[in-house]
Amino acid sequence: EWTNQFLGIQLTREEMVKILESLSFKVNGDQIEVPAFRIDIEHKADIAEEIARIYGYNNIPTTVIRGVAEASLTPEQQFEKKTGEIIRALGCNEIATYSFISPKYYDKINLPKDSQLRESVTISNPLGEDTSVMRTTAIPSMLEVLSRNYNNRNPQAWMYEIATVYLPKGKDVQPDELNKIVIGLYGGNSDFYTLKGMVELLLDRLNIKDWDIAVTEDAIPFHSGRCATILKDGVELGVLGEIHPAVLNNYGIGTKAYVANFDMQALFAAQSEEATYHPLPKFPASTRDLSLVCEEELPVIEIEKVIKSSVGKILEQLELFDIFRGEQIGEGKKSVSFSLVMRSH
Repeated sequence: EWTNQFLGIQLTREEMVKILESLSFKVNGDQIEVPAFRIDIEHKADIAEEIARIYGYNNIPTTVIRGVAEASLTPEQQFEKKTGEIIRALGCNEIATYSFISPKYYDKINLPKDSQLRESVTISNPLGEDTSVMRTTAIPSMLEVLSRNYNNRNPQAWMYEIATVYLPKGKDVQPDELNKIVIGLYGGNSDFYTLKGMVELLLDRLNIKDWDIAVTEDAIPFHSGRCATILKDGVELGVLGEIHPAVLNNYGIGTKAYVANFDMQALFAAQSEEATYHPLPKFPASTRDLSLVCEEELPVIEIEKVIKSSVGKILEQLELFDIFRGEQIGEGKKSVSFSLVMRSH
C-alpha cells in the first residue's frame, strides 16, 4: 500500500513480490531480505525504486504533487515590491547592505550618547568589531555606500534600500525586526526639493493621501532647518532632509547629500482604499491663480489646507507655482502663488 501511494501506481502484492524475486530479493511475509551484493538498498524508498524501474517509469501516470501550497505574495510583500518599482522608476538603484554594523557607525552620524538607537543587539560571536551589533537605523549603511561612490569619483549616486533594523526588547527576547525604506542621493543637480519630490510622488503612487509635512529642527543626522517630517493623522511616516556638514565630513563626502528614511509598516497602514474608476468629466474646468501675502515662517502646506477646505469638492488640482520675497512685500513676509483647477462633477 505504501509503495503504491509513494509511486502513484496500482500493483498487487503478488506483482511486487514477483518483481523483487526476479532481482534476487527474498520475501518472507512482511520481511524483505536484500541480496548481499546490493549494498545500495537501505530504505523502503529504495525497494520502491526497484519496483518502479522494472515496472517501467513510462507506465507511471503523471499526477499533481499533493500537499504543495500555491505560493503567492502577502499584501505586505506586494506593497514592498510596488514600493521598490516606484523608486527605481524615479532613477534610484537598489543596494543591499549588512544588518550587522560597527558601534562606531553611531559616532559617525553624531548620534547623542544617550540616544535609544545606541541600544543595539550585540552579536555573541562576531567576526570583528566592525560587525558586532545589529543596526537600529539604516542611515549609516546608506551613507557608507554614498561615501564609497563619492570617493570612487562617481559624480552621481541615487540609491535606495528596503533595510531591516533590529530594536532590542530585553535580554533573551527576540528583537523587533522592522523594515525601513531609505533613499540616499547626491549629485545630478539634486537638492532637498529633488528628494521631497521623490517622496511626494512615492506617497501618491502608494495611494497615501492627506499627509502633513512639518519642519524638523533637531533630527539626527540632518542639517537643522533643512529637514522635514512626514505625518499621516498624527503618525510619523518618516523623515527626509539634507545631511549635516559635520556628518558628511565624517564620511569624507565633499558635496551635499540627502537622505529619506521611512517606516514601511507605517506606510502600509497609511494607504487609502483601492483606487476606483472615475468617468471622464462632462463639464469644463475653471482655472484661477491666487496670490497671498503671509508671514515668512508660515508653512505653505497650512495655506493649502485652508484652500482645500474652503473650495471643497470642486477643487480638482492645487499647485504652488511661485514664492516671492522683496521690499514691495515687507520684511518677514512672503508672497505665495497657487494655481487652482475647479470643476463640477
